[in-house]
Amino acid sequence: MTNDELIRASETLRANHEWCIFTHQKADGDALGSANALYEAGIISGHSVKWYSPDGKLPEGYAYLPHFREHVRAESHAFDEAGVLYVFLDCANEVRSVKGFDPSRNINAINIDHHEDNSQFARVNCVDGRASSTCELLYRILKAGGWTLTQTIAESLYTGLFTDSGGFSYSNTSPLTHRIAAELITLGAEPARMTDLITQNKSIAGFHLWGKAMSRVRNFGEGETFALTYLTLEDFAETGADLTETEGLPASLMSLRGVMLAVTLTEYPGGKVRASFRSRGGSAVGAGVIARLLGGGGHERASGATLDGPLEECIGRVEALILSKYHECLNPHQ
Repeated sequence: MTNDELIRASETLRANHEWCIFTHQKADGDALGSANALYEAGIISGHSVKWYSPDGKLPEGYAYLPHFREHVRAESHAFDEAGVLYVFLDCANEVRSVKGFDPSRNINAINIDHHEDNSQFARVNCVDGRASSTCELLYRILKAGGWTLTQTIAESLYTGLFTDSGGFSYSNTSPLTHRIAAELITLGAEPARMTDLITQNKSIAGFHLWGKAMSRVRNFGEGETFALTYLTLEDFAETGADLTETEGLPASLMSLRGVMLAVTLTEYPGGKVRASFRSRGGSAVGAGVIARLLGGGGHERASGATLDGPLEECIGRVEALILSKYHECLNPHQ
């Protein structure tokens, strides 16, 4: 991503007084951090800002973000308002967010994202698959354009850097990621406080939900290098937890000794099952590969897909696919 491209993205934002921000379904720390940072930057600079996503509820653990309560749930949007800039953050494609956006209409929209498989669906696409997070890329845009960066913006951006890099431990963490984190710390994002806000915030219900998932974790495959667990609708009902409280659970399975790829399957209302994959560098099978084979997408090491239930069939299907792809990678000529 060249400096000219970053400035073009900045100028696109500055040239439009009204913004409609859109984030993806099942928003994570990067989506929420980037949305809150841009919302704050827009308000400070005199823009009119609205924020929509398909989520009925956002993860309460991120309620410390400044515009958390400004979010509005929307299943669809008309995308026909004159003079409005539609800003998609952390969306690999338009389908992952609010429905109704048609790329063929050349709508006044900008797509800011770091997914390797981004479909470049907007009029202006500012996409860098090498960035650790959308927050990292958004910081570069704001910095290149000379936007005012406050402590509040710094804390929002730090949230996305921290969560999407696994606390600066994943392979997507680059020297630039650390340099940006240092600049955000200089602006007031104090590391110890941010780590507490981001990681020390689970509810009792969420803890009990995680307990159910942990009790079901099992290894499979050659050398037991794959791990799988699942959650049912009954689990949510029994614990009182909601669907947002699975945030961070898939990544936690990677702490198992020897595991190279892990999957968490979560049963949703309406017969859908959400599969969340995580993989380690050096794994013969990457999370992104499996997710794309199931019609999903994401990063090579952190991806997801939505499947048609029932849950029991999804468990068997996913396990068989992982094993099949694993043997295919080991024996490419068979």
